[in-house]
Amino acid sequence: MIAAIALFLILFLPAIRLMHSLHLRLHRYYETRRQHQPALTLCVSRVRRQSRYLQLTLVAADGRALPKARAGQHIQLFGTDAAGQPVSRAYSLAQDCRHSYFYRLVIKAEAGGRLSGQLFNTVRAGDLLQASLPKGHFALFRSRKPLVLIAGGVGITPMLAMVYQALRQRRRVTLIYQARTAADLLFHRLFSRLAGLHYLPVLSQPTPDWLGGHGRISAAQLLAIGGRSASYYCCANAAMTEQLSNDLAKAGVTLHYELFSAGATKQSCLLQYRDISTDSAGFCSVLDALNSAGAGIPSDCRGGSCGFCKKRLLKGEVIQMLDPATPLAAGEVLTCCIQAKTTLLLSD
Repeated sequence: MIAAIALFLILFLPAIRLMHSLHLRLHRYYETRRQHQPALTLCVSRVRRQSRYLQLTLVAADGRALPKARAGQHIQLFGTDAAGQPVSRAYSLAQDCRHSYFYRLVIKAEAGGRLSGQLFNTVRAGDLLQASLPKGHFALFRSRKPLVLIAGGVGITPMLAMVYQALRQRRRVTLIYQARTAADLLFHRLFSRLAGLHYLPVLSQPTPDWLGGHGRISAAQLLAIGGRSASYYCCANAAMTEQLSNDLAKAGVTLHYELFSAGATKQSCLLQYRDISTDSAGFCSVLDALNSAGAGIPSDCRGGSCGFCKKRLLKGEVIQMLDPATPLAAGEVLTCCIQAKTTLLLSD
């Protein structure tokens, strides 16, 4: 009897494990696909425009409480561009996530931005917007370690939620905020007044009367503040994030990060995937271009971590905006991390 059981395990256990693994992958895939479809109808309750930034306060159209979000998560807005073509973009929740009766977004009106520009120019209080459920893996782990948050530009939005959560947990929190000018420091007055927060704004183009930090944030500065025992979180552009991540890694320190989009490419290249043929121009990544054409490729992180947008590159050359954290086989690419250099042919 024992020998029969042992033989059964030897013969069938690998197959059972494989089937279980496939089941988990399929469940995660379809759950991610579900999250990338409109699930909420939100009503714009307040609109504020400041320089190049649009602040939206959104409530449920039916007046009910909204699904809870974790600090650092985002929602995806679905809309149309100026030409009437469908487009979607992910925006972090900029708020204390204890509140479930509203979502607050801060959107930078990018030059050539197909959704951000349209919203900045046209959205009004009372408008209805379609959105996904809150999602994303860029969230704080519960810990007693000191916390160092690094933000670049509009990357400050998820950090606001993290600041509130960390202060409630009585953690020692330092927020380092890199921007070009004082006018680009979102929530500057709020951060300056928050009790318990060590706030360090840094400007790359300061005026003579600026009394705060200036220049560029470096890994050496971060380590001088938090040491090797702190937890480090960053939301910034690809260049800043990659530099800090590489330099901190040399000191044995892990940087948890999320990227906001690179600028839209002006280069016109043909993208071919399944039965879709579309142009790369005007999009921040191959992923954005294909999904705007109806590809429906899931992506939870948009920064090279989750691996859901992985495809095979059959033809063409790409511009690698960020080195992916997900292992890739030869010929594989993460479409959220690349822009097209030539015509691209991709497959599953």
